[in-house]
Amino acid sequence: MKVRSLIASTLSAAVLSACADSSAPPPPKLDAEAPYTDLPGRRVPVSGVVFDPEAMFYTFVMWPPDPEDPEAGPPLPALLYGMPTVMRASVWGAQVSMVGPTGEVVDTSGPAMPPWGNFQTEGIPSDPTVPYLMRAEPAPGLSVGAADMFPEEEGHAPIPAVPYYATTSLRPIAATGTQCLIQSPAIVGEAGALGALAQVISEETGTSVSPASLADASSGRSVALLWVYSPSPVLDAFLFPSGDIAAETTAGTLYAIDWAPPGSFPGQTDMGYFAVPDGMSSLGYYALVVQPGAPSALTVSFVDTLEDEEEGRPWEVPPFFVEGLPPGVSFTRLFAMEASPPVEENPYEEPAPPPDFGFLCYPEG
Repeated sequence: MKVRSLIASTLSAAVLSACADSSAPPPPKLDAEAPYTDLPGRRVPVSGVVFDPEAMFYTFVMWPPDPEDPEAGPPLPALLYGMPTVMRASVWGAQVSMVGPTGEVVDTSGPAMPPWGNFQTEGIPSDPTVPYLMRAEPAPGLSVGAADMFPEEEGHAPIPAVPYYATTSLRPIAATGTQCLIQSPAIVGEAGALGALAQVISEETGTSVSPASLADASSGRSVALLWVYSPSPVLDAFLFPSGDIAAETTAGTLYAIDWAPPGSFPGQTDMGYFAVPDGMSSLGYYALVVQPGAPSALTVSFVDTLEDEEEGRPWEVPPFFVEGLPPGVSFTRLFAMEASPPVEENPYEEPAPPPDFGFLCYPEG
């Protein structure tokens, strides 16, 4: 035991002696001129699905009956995961650009992926006061209809393979949270309102007008597609058309966009859409054409002409106001609202915090 204690003491003394003799590393030299790099500003990612709203309605009304359950209706026209109508209306291959207030492109996603048309961008700068718009653009290999999953042999009406055009969704988004989820930018093609408009305007003017020329942003012309839907029970996910809604604009020319089974009469597109000047759409769908030089600020107002107490009608439809439409094609979803009955306050109910919808990225104010 004495030998072991002697060896341990000798080793400890040697280690302490070595540590005492060794020199400590010099402190770092602080140089005010040393190079440095600023960290990049935080960005809020934007994600969701790209879809064709005209293809979604077409899918809904043309859905084949179930031979095992003839009474079953079609799947709901709702922007919810799992809905076949979303898969059929999603636009695979489209890209989404985030466009700033002065028209600059801040970020662009990769191609939307099947089966839901999912897209994601790196995002917009983290500033809740700056609004951005989403612009969906066609890309090589674009595909609509999910024909492999919904074959024509099973009764599914094919979505026409037509050219699609860059479409700006008019609902602004801002970085009010840490991420912008379930965004649904629209993109439209020649088989819907654009094709119907081209036919009617060609007849009105006596000159040939193509959907491509209507969608051409370099012309300075703006074509805004405004679809008024019935009240949605969940956010803006349920896209049931609302008929008997009249519209009026302070600038530009309004056309009612309507639908009938394809081939019903001349003037329809491949999906059955047609345009009516100065009409009232049974779908609540309108196209506003604004020529260059027209007033930039305009308002489109809507009036529900139907009185039905059981349905809670007439509905209230907020007016659509814009300080300036982007040139080319744009689209927006508008929703009617039922009149809210008076709610009696319960004095014994504990107040609950309001729900946090920051993930939807609605601009402040």
